[in-house]
Amino acid sequence: MVSKAKLNFVVDAIILIAFLAAAVSGVVLMTMPHGGYQGGRNPGFDATVLTLARGEWNDLHVWSSMGMMAGIVVHLALHWNWILCMVKRFLSIGRGPALAGGAQPCPVVVTDREI
Repeated sequence: MVSKAKLNFVVDAIILIAFLAAAVSGVVLMTMPHGGYQGGRNPGFDATVLTLARGEWNDLHVWSSMGMMAGIVVHLALHWNWILCMVKRFLSIGRGPALAGGAQPCPVVVTDREI
């Protein structure tokens, strides 16, 4: 079975790769000429960047964005208990400390074991 730390690393790496692909494709789409064929009057109609046409860059942009969103959903699911605990901690600030010294009962796991 995969440890939670390794799973978090893989999910975060997937999100990073998808983000980079979406960012690069977004910049390329923003700088590429567009506007359709226009009866042959658009000289940039058949333009390619790194051998990809505008439609292919658009597909890359859409699919990498979808992959990033899916990765974020998995990331949030993996950290859901921590998120709930932190929301409870921030909402209880005005009600006084639940434990001595202002500490809140949030589970935090710290290990010195290498992954």
